[in-house]
Amino acid sequence: MYKMNICNKPSNKTAPEKSVWTAPAQASGPSPELQGQRSRRNGWSWPPHPLQIVAWLLYLFFAVIGFGVLVPLLPHHWVPAGYACMGAIFAGHLVVHLTAVSIDPADANVRDKSYAGPLPIFNRSQHAHVIEDLHCNLCDVDVSARSKHCSACNKCVCGFDHHCKWLNNCVGERNYRLFLHSVASALLGVLLLVLVATYVFVEFFVNPMQLRTNYHFEVLKNHTDVWFVFLPAAPVETQAPAILALAALLILLGLLSTALLGHLLCFHIYLMWHKLTTYEYIVQHRPPQEAKGADRQLDSCPPKMRPIQEMEFYMRTFSHVRPEPPGQVRPAAVSANLSGFPVTSGQVEPPLSSSPETLALPPRIRPQKKRKPGEGPS
Repeated sequence: MYKMNICNKPSNKTAPEKSVWTAPAQASGPSPELQGQRSRRNGWSWPPHPLQIVAWLLYLFFAVIGFGVLVPLLPHHWVPAGYACMGAIFAGHLVVHLTAVSIDPADANVRDKSYAGPLPIFNRSQHAHVIEDLHCNLCDVDVSARSKHCSACNKCVCGFDHHCKWLNNCVGERNYRLFLHSVASALLGVLLLVLVATYVFVEFFVNPMQLRTNYHFEVLKNHTDVWFVFLPAAPVETQAPAILALAALLILLGLLSTALLGHLLCFHIYLMWHKLTTYEYIVQHRPPQEAKGADRQLDSCPPKMRPIQEMEFYMRTFSHVRPEPPGQVRPAAVSANLSGFPVTSGQVEPPLSSSPETLALPPRIRPQKKRKPGEGPS
């Protein structure tokens, strides 16, 4: 099938796909040696996603600043509770996060199949969809009704919800609860950490002596500008501005993380209430967005390209092309090369077929010549 696109912009794909075929390849079909990317087993599969690295760096930053700088500055009788509460939340989050990353959410038949070797490239000239009749044409296995083929992991995921870039892993029915627990524990831990940082920041200006109850500060009663971090195991001297800067930075990052995590958790609570997955929610809200996107793409085309792009847009919007059985010849109106539009006056228009399987194209309107004054009709 001819690859149609508006203004040469990439279309949405669900699987690795060969988008450009040479003339010999179109005639003979894709060569069997063409191979796509390998399937990813879980979140530890290479390469790591940048957002996955950002998530680990944020976790380390919050843990180091929280346990090494802020909690030791709490009043002496609050320190054990601070370590216990924050330690339990951070440890719990680490366990569920690592488990959600390590689980393979693929369909059972995909997990039973070997991950060795790349999968074939999806060819739309042979199949209309990646999954047809509960059989994945890329994984080459039968899958469940709720399985979807993820283009990032290049495998079918059972109960597919979405591909999480922070976990670098797909979220399906095998790890969805772990994903929710990871989000909830991260939100709770960040909120508690922001509360501690806010208390230290405010108390620093109101009554800084409340933050100097550790016995290491007893020898510095006359030097209130000197502070300690990483108490009590490895005390390191520092200055007051450093404490304020670290507390302020943690508050800013914590509030930003709280907003993002809170929004994500509320969204998934909404999905669970309506018994939807993220994928199903996106599909339900996709048609109006695609229509607006197509209009914007047509508007962004150069004036000289508009007739061609409008023709391609009408074909993609109003046609229903079925995959032909092997050996069957395509109708001439569909297999005609669109690169020749608009047709010059010396060329012959492609014939239009009355077959219901053939795409009926709108007739071309030829421009009329302007008549000179006093000139009669020709």
